[in-house]
Amino acid sequence: MTVRTIDTLIQPFTQYLLVSKNYAQGTAESYNSSVVRLVEWLEKHQNITQLENVTTEHLTIFLGSLVFPKAKETASGSKKHPKAGELLMPTTRARIISAIKQFFKWAVKYHHVKYDVAQSIEAPKLGQRIPKSLTLEDAKKMELAAASRKTGVRDYLITTIFLLLGVRVSELVSIDIDSFNDFDGTLTIIGKGNKERALPITPKIIRALDAYKPVRAEILTKRNNAKEKALFISEKRGERLSRRGIELIIEEIAAAAGVKAGQNLKVTPHKLRHTCATILYNEGENVDILGLAELLGHEDPNTTKIYTKVNKQRLRQVVASNPLEEI
Repeated sequence: MTVRTIDTLIQPFTQYLLVSKNYAQGTAESYNSSVVRLVEWLEKHQNITQLENVTTEHLTIFLGSLVFPKAKETASGSKKHPKAGELLMPTTRARIISAIKQFFKWAVKYHHVKYDVAQSIEAPKLGQRIPKSLTLEDAKKMELAAASRKTGVRDYLITTIFLLLGVRVSELVSIDIDSFNDFDGTLTIIGKGNKERALPITPKIIRALDAYKPVRAEILTKRNNAKEKALFISEKRGERLSRRGIELIIEEIAAAAGVKAGQNLKVTPHKLRHTCATILYNEGENVDILGLAELLGHEDPNTTKIYTKVNKQRLRQVVASNPLEEI
């Protein structure tokens, strides 16, 4: 058995997720940060740097320490967190537990430790939540607000692709200028596990793309970066926009549009993805679960069934609105 300090195992574990398990970059980074959090806690609170010294009890105590911070940073400065001291959301804890389980399973497989002390750790039960999404009217406001920005031609195309195709932010970031196939009118998306899917592009997307292409070309010429393949580039450097860059753009557009998701929740690319799916399922014509699953890149159509609950909720509201209900 190879004896190494835990912190030296994090990078090879992350590479294993990317190469051997074919995890998406975002998923691997999330697992990486979860394991880093555990390793830092073990060293600081338990004075443990060797994996063989970690017990199930240590992991249980660590999971109990996963609480919201006393303060949170805002644009106007630091202020008290409304959930300070409370356990993190079940979904967050479940994700961290999943990362820890994978880490120990990997460590045993590659002989960095003899026993898997994480196998008996149970994840919190998760209720099937209806995804937060925007209304049709708010989605229209987002498009209008995007188009009115200084970088409106680019940002309108970004918003339109999110709302019409329901792509993930990692998928949108990875789109290249040659990802579009003019012959059959499709856009090739690289999804989770580097799996490709071809999505049909609509006349609206084509118009937005045609308007953006000359703007993009002009930026690349100014920045002397004609070889850049990325579709969405920064105006300042002429380089591929990052995931965080896209997230900030969507947040700014939502703020300008005066749009929030649900109860004062900020609008994210993932919520635009949910918005696309929800509007398609509730308002679209001849949309079924299998077709929606294919569009969203869900391997298991059962994952997509969450949107049928949105529809049932609407049906419940319709039935409850019957005037006879009040008699």
